[in-house]
Formats: sequence, C-alpha cells, structure tokens
Amino acid sequence: MSKVIMLGSHKGGVGKTTLAANIAVLLIKRGKRVIILKGDKNDELSDWLERRTTAGCKPVAIRDVQGNISGEIDKLRKMSDVVIVDTAGHDSIEFRSAISVADILLSPVRPSAQVEVDTIAAMTNVVRKAQELNNPQLQAYIVLARCKTQYGNTDASELTKSLTSNPIWLQPCKNRISQLDIFEKAFNEGKGVHELKKGSSLGKAKAQVELLIDELGA
Repeated sequence: MSKVIMLGSHKGGVGKTTLAANIAVLLIKRGKRVIILKGDKNDELSDWLERRTTAGCKPVAIRDVQGNISGEIDKLRKMSDVVIVDTAGHDSIEFRSAISVADILLSPVRPSAQVEVDTIAAMTNVVRKAQELNNPQLQAYIVLARCKTQYGNTDASELTKSLTSNPIWLQPCKNRISQLDIFEKAFNEGKGVHELKKGSSLGKAKAQVELLIDELGA
C-alpha cells in the first residue's frame, strides 16, 4: 500500500527540503515509485530538479500544488509507492490539508537552535488535534537534524531526554541527521548523497538517511 510521508515545520530553514530530496533518492534507488508533492511556494525543489536534469541524473517526479492538497495526495497514492510531501516552513493550508491524510509526519528540528526547539509545542498541538479529529493513524515524529558533530556536544541527547520524559510531546526518531557539508554539496548538484561517488563523511550521511528510512518502515 502506498505511503505518504510529509515534512513540515513551523520554522523555515530547518532542512526539510534537503531531507525530502535525500529520502526520495534513496527510495528510488531501492526500487520504489516515488512522487514528491511540492506544497511550498519557494523554488528550492524546482531548482534542485533543474540541476538534476542538467547533471543527467535519474528523473524524480515532482508535482507543484497549492491550496488544499489532500485530494491531490490521495490521487498520487494510486500512482506511486511513496508520496513525499514537502510543505512550507510555517502553518499553512497546504500543511493542514496534508496532515489530514498523511501516514507519517517528519518535523526536523536543530537541537542547538532554541528558536527551532520552541516550535515543538505548537507542532505537537496541531498534530494531536489532527490525530483526534480526522487522522488517528498519523504517526508524527521530531527528526533531530543538522546535529552538531563536535565531541562533547549534548544538545541532541538533552532534547531527546526532554521529549521522551513526557509522551504528550511528539517523540524523536531514534536516528538523527548530522550537520554534514556533504548534504549541502549533494543538494547543490541536484543529487542525493546516495548519488555521490566520494566526499567527506559520505558514508556517514548515507547511513543516517538509510537508518531513518528503515526506522520508519518506508
């Protein structure tokens, strides 16, 4: 059965689109039929696709839809194995309509950025209402993303401890995404990290995306 994975946040610049692109590339490499639904007015994904075409990479299907996108999501379910929905970095009609039909919500948060951590309460409230009113099967998680890799940094572990101390909060995925330049390099080339041949921390970046997807059962 087709699965809908949406990425959403109440803050821009958290790495949603980069993560969406890397998830799509990995799933395609695993033989899945993937469609990305772009529910965001910015051109990051469109520009990524253009660079991808120029680089001669395998095409990725992207649909650009605004407004109430729940009907489009249901339509795309029948055409793919996985629909990845990338919404804007704020509350929007695209976000609200997507969350009503999605199977999984991933909300990236950088543990070292308090302005991002502060959005978790509002995101939790929106998710709990959606689960209560119209999508009880929705699985929603915080993805600890752009985590600092310096030895001794405890931001990610402290946020994990705080969230897991009370089940009312959206719970964090067990697997994290680190702040690695290789993710930016791949995106700038119209690729996912699984399409790069070499680079610093490439193996680590690939493993993190793989472990996250395996954890979600996608």
